[in-house]
Amino acid sequence: MSHSITELIKYMDRAKTGKRVTLKEWDYEILPKTLKEIAKKYGLEKTCDPKNPVNTDLELADQFFKAGVEAALRLGLYNDDTETIITVTEEELMSSVEAAPAELPIGKGREQVVIKARKPSDGVPPIYGGPLSIQMNEEYYIPLIETTLKSRLVDVHEGPSLDTVYGSPLLANTPYETAAGFYEARLRKEAQFRAGRQGMGNMLISSSSTEYGNLAAFSLFEQPQIALVLIPSALKTNYCSLHKCIQTLALGGYIESGSPNMMGGYTAGPECSAIASIADDLLQFSIHQAHMSGAPVYDLRYSGNCGRHALWSQTVSTQAVARNTHLIMLKTINQVAGPCTEMFYQESIVGFVANSASGLSYTIGPRSAGGKYKNHLTPLEIWFTSAVFKGAAGLSLEKANEIAKELIPKYEHLHANPPIGRSLPELHDIKTMKPIEEHYNLYMKMREEAKALGIPMPADGVLC
Repeated sequence: MSHSITELIKYMDRAKTGKRVTLKEWDYEILPKTLKEIAKKYGLEKTCDPKNPVNTDLELADQFFKAGVEAALRLGLYNDDTETIITVTEEELMSSVEAAPAELPIGKGREQVVIKARKPSDGVPPIYGGPLSIQMNEEYYIPLIETTLKSRLVDVHEGPSLDTVYGSPLLANTPYETAAGFYEARLRKEAQFRAGRQGMGNMLISSSSTEYGNLAAFSLFEQPQIALVLIPSALKTNYCSLHKCIQTLALGGYIESGSPNMMGGYTAGPECSAIASIADDLLQFSIHQAHMSGAPVYDLRYSGNCGRHALWSQTVSTQAVARNTHLIMLKTINQVAGPCTEMFYQESIVGFVANSASGLSYTIGPRSAGGKYKNHLTPLEIWFTSAVFKGAAGLSLEKANEIAKELIPKYEHLHANPPIGRSLPELHDIKTMKPIEEHYNLYMKMREEAKALGIPMPADGVLC
């Protein structure tokens, strides 16, 4: 049975009787050893081609899918709280994949959109949620979101996130986090009202990474909404994640669960990270009873995925799942350059074109400046990335690869020390939210450059 609390409890029970291993054993022995064995078995070692950062070999993607299925069955998910492995049978895995939805309608009335499973280069415009949960001052939340949502390029509302509540520091696992859930809900609704976007879909709760915000405020919204279930790390779960899953199912919401696979960490290089990403995607639909998975690949060397190796790993894993299932995937595109820098726009073109052409259904963006700097987020980055993501849906993988090969050399030498750009109050008049001339001019210039590369760019409806 799909999307059932009783089914979820079955896997929770299994955690109590599963094989007990230490976290160190899982991270340093079981996970990397298994992935390497599977990569070797399927002939996938050293298949990453950095000279072609977007995979164009769809037979190779299918072979990665087979490897990902085996990894899911051999590994399962490690539960941090019980220190046990939750495994699934092949019948359970395939049944949950088959029962997963191919479409997720979200929002009400004219604000309703439908997130659909896609195939590579199918021309179906993907759905864009924004902004990502980058930290923002309380006083900037409503001006940023009111302005951002005036563009209908943004389909679903997620961020930003707050690190204070009525001026007090937001401390995890405390009542401050519960308060943040209610506070963010109020700010969301006011900003959406001011933008004339009442009834649009939400991903909740941005300001609370544990279960407290979800337990506090998820029920304040008419369902279905999307619950953010960010698992501890790739191929793991914990009670925090399961709390969110149970409540979301009980209320009739959608579960989005997963975590980035860190290339260069426990999942090793691009090939093993791709296998882990596929396994992670598949397991969300059984163990977490998810409606949507979220397992991108990040390169630990610079904490992004718009470079050669991570981009290849993410495109081949996305193509693998998109071609062989009807699962809905969310994978983030992680830029490391900040607002009002040419590098941000170049990374965005590469990342969003490659992932859209590879069949990604949905993303949340942008992750300007790698999400490291407070207030480094403006409406212009949000509108630009959405336009590229939607516009690239029908581009061939070969065209996406050509674009990546042209642009990556212009910024890859900056990955170790990227330009962080400037903050919202430096780039916009907060009272009017009008961008400064330099910010506006660069945005318009980069839209034209994207068009010159062959990317159809839908208008934002505000500035153009």
